[in-house]
Amino acid sequence: MSSGQQTVGSAGEAPASRKTRGTASLVLGGLAVLMIASPWLPSSVAPWSRFIPVYLFVPTVISALISGGVALRHMRGDEGADRRRARTGIILGLVAIALALATIVWAIWTLSQVETY
Repeated sequence: MSSGQQTVGSAGEAPASRKTRGTASLVLGGLAVLMIASPWLPSSVAPWSRFIPVYLFVPTVISALISGGVALRHMRGDEGADRRRARTGIILGLVAIALALATIVWAIWTLSQVETY
């Protein structure tokens, strides 16, 4: 093996692989935000496509947070790694959780304001 060759593995990882780390977290975080917004789609959209994503929300958010954390851990100590995708995926997952909690608080507050006769 000549000194100009690069080995494939954790120490000599290909540059393309370093740039794509965190993509799963980014995609899952974006999906989680879309899933939490799906009930507010127009009524012309089929009901199953408006409410089924809500049931898949929790596993998607958990997957986004875990995959982003794992990607960041793998990039620790690697100066050339691009951490933006993993961080953005984690942030989108957290935004989706905040939107879900805000919706629950809003629903509870709205239902408590209804007067019963």
